[in-house]
Amino acid sequence: KPVWAQERATANAATGTAPVLTGTEFDLTIEETAVNFTGAPRMAVTINGSLPAPTLRWREGDTVTIRVHNRLREDTSIHWHGILLPYQMDGVPGISFKGIAPGETFTYRFKVAQTGTYWYHSHSGMQEQRGMYGAIIIDPATGRDPIHADRDYIIQLSDWTDENPHRVFAKLKKQSDYYNFNQPTAVDFFRDVSNEGLSAALDKRRMWNQMRMNPTDLADISAYTYTYLMNGVTPMGNWTGLFRPGEKVRLRIINAGAMTFFDVRIPGLQMTVVQADGQAVEPVTVDDIR
Repeated sequence: KPVWAQERATANAATGTAPVLTGTEFDLTIEETAVNFTGAPRMAVTINGSLPAPTLRWREGDTVTIRVHNRLREDTSIHWHGILLPYQMDGVPGISFKGIAPGETFTYRFKVAQTGTYWYHSHSGMQEQRGMYGAIIIDPATGRDPIHADRDYIIQLSDWTDENPHRVFAKLKKQSDYYNFNQPTAVDFFRDVSNEGLSAALDKRRMWNQMRMNPTDLADISAYTYTYLMNGVTPMGNWTGLFRPGEKVRLRIINAGAMTFFDVRIPGLQMTVVQADGQAVEPVTVDDIR
């Protein structure tokens, strides 16, 4: 059987809030681990048996050493998304290094020169789509975070498919709207004519035809094949972050999806955006964010 369909005697991946690793030296082991998000067992690519991968908590000014052990039967890599570092440590195969071969260990070593919330993920094949991603939190060298909160939660949003991601990609290469089942019909056109007039309806159809897309084409892949995860938990799993009334809660929201836009809202409660891409911003109050 192909690797994707193999059944192995292995423990299931740990999902939910990821374990937190701190300090300056880290060992990360990449391997396949069993998961079951939909009732159908599959093999995910995990780090230290966790999905999401462990959260790495660094301190500004420290030099970190990260030993990455590859137990897969294919090459792998880790890219440190948004981190300022020497290009040899960036983790993009074919550009900054050759990748990590099966059975090998690669040691990343660099000085941490920033603060904020970031993430890391595979830059090899479809491993990120199969679960290989995790959060990075970098604390200020002073130890005093300018953002004061009573509780601090990481929210990693991602998209999982039970299909082999290579098959998904092959389908999209052959037919880009393969997973889009809500395409405009003649009924929609006549409804536009009734509501807006013939000229306006023709202009609208002409506009979409010129772009070679349709109004429902926000993303190439839909919930037809995707199960959406919050911290490695399905909607039915109901990931929960506890708090007491009146507390100020910091949510570090990371889009770890392979290709999905997420709209985030807390019904009846406004949010204040204080950072974006790891950088402090002028606080702005919102009802929802994309």
